[in-house]
Amino acid sequence: MTNKRLWHLIAGTRGGINRAKIIWFLRERPSNANAIAGHLRLDYKTVRHHLAVLRANDVVMSSGGDNGYATTYSLTPRLQTHFEEFLEIWSRFRGKLDTRGSLHS
Repeated sequence: MTNKRLWHLIAGTRGGINRAKIIWFLRERPSNANAIAGHLRLDYKTVRHHLAVLRANDVVMSSGGDNGYATTYSLTPRLQTHFEEFLEIWSRFRGKLDTRGSLHS
């Protein structure tokens, strides 16, 4: 994963803030799309869309299902290795996030 790709996924696209919230949430606990949607107060289909984008870009991986309700998502080892890059992006954009998705310093 390149820093440039991660910047684009978070800062360069309209859904970047929601993708950042999903990444931060998954850092704490692998979850299914329904749990993510409930916690972040996002539409289930929106979460599924963002998960598909993140998965296609090697940011999250899925297990335990065929992308259905039982599918659990977690961060890829590659993102975990480069998580400091995400934190840099997160710190620049956290002012745009609500309290449920914000970084607690």
